[in-house]
Amino acid sequence: MEQIPFRLKVKIGEMEVELGGKKEEVLSTLDDLKEIVGKVNIAFDGSPRPRVRLMEPVKAEEAEYPKIPRTNQCSEAIVSLLSTDWGKIPRAIGELREAMEANAVFFPGTTLSGVLLWLVKKGQLRRWKDKKRGYLYVVNEPETDEK
Repeated sequence: MEQIPFRLKVKIGEMEVELGGKKEEVLSTLDDLKEIVGKVNIAFDGSPRPRVRLMEPVKAEEAEYPKIPRTNQCSEAIVSLLSTDWGKIPRAIGELREAMEANAVFFPGTTLSGVLLWLVKKGQLRRWKDKKRGYLYVVNEPETDEK
């Protein structure tokens, strides 16, 4: 099942701190909330009592994804996404799928993973493995010879 981005907002007087990520990761920080709030309180040099509230999860449609042209080619959709400013940040397969779905471009996960591998082998994309997020993908920029 696909994870929906999750946010936690902590308000201390006039100051506010927001944590975001996968629901499990955000909720696991609740164990450290007292320490986090203490650090934020010291950083803002205030002493008001903290107020904590859970935010509604951000729906995939509401997340900020780039707009891409409609296409029937999975490779075109991937390259279009990764060629935007959004794609300059290395993206995992789940993020790519969410962005494609936000643009009403739908492909099965097996197709998406196969096309990503094909684009890497073809040299259009680069990928590497991150310990927490899995494989990350970016457009392979051609190297320029500066003399």
